Amino acid sequence: MLKRMSLVLLTATLGCWNPFAPDQERPPGGGEELSLDTPDNTLKALDYAMNHKDIEWYDRVLDEDYWFSEPNEYDDELDKGWGKEEDVRVVKKIFEYFDVFEYRLPGNPWYLEFGSNTDSLQNLLTPDKIDELLAMLGLKARNDMRKQEIIETSEQAGEEDDHPGEVWVVFSRPVDMYMYNYADDKGYKVNQLFKIKLRKGKDGLWRIVRWVDYPWNP
Repeated sequence: MLKRMSLVLLTATLGCWNPFAPDQERPPGGGEELSLDTPDNTLKALDYAMNHKDIEWYDRVLDEDYWFSEPNEYDDELDKGWGKEEDVRVVKKIFEYFDVFEYRLPGNPWYLEFGSNTDSLQNLLTPDKIDELLAMLGLKARNDMRKQEIIETSEQAGEEDDHPGEVWVVFSRPVDMYMYNYADDKGYKVNQLFKIKLRKGKDGLWRIVRWVDYPWNP
């Protein structure tokens, strides 16, 4: 089976899916109006790419330093992981194999992850200055924002790959995926926890720089 697909199925809640069930709500066709100018818009572009099996847009939302990883929680083997080129190749094969591919990433708030050498930015984490910090990052404050809920340093997050001088935006969300191949009469339902980290490039656009898959049993 396809490499990433087999990894997903080993760690996901797996079940049969009825291909004749009503279609899930999908983003509109055509990707001309998509943008990567904010983290939320980048996730919308990812949603479009997944639901329309658009590998070109999938490639666009990934940073050149992108790294996909899947922590191994079952034995003593090392975690699995690979970079952008391999990920695009694997996902392209998944898109080609499945006639139906539906993807839902429910909304949850994001938080900030600070790399080392960001003390000057962390000094803005006060009620009267946090809007200034978010403006510098090109972000908008959330209505439910609380400092302790959105702030994390790479050291606190247990990251091995520090990102000096950079502030990343992190989304940690459960995802539902539905896949079906008519020729092989195979359908899968996957429910998994994704942690997706985005960073702002020199061109001002936000792209996914880290993607971590975790088992998810709500």
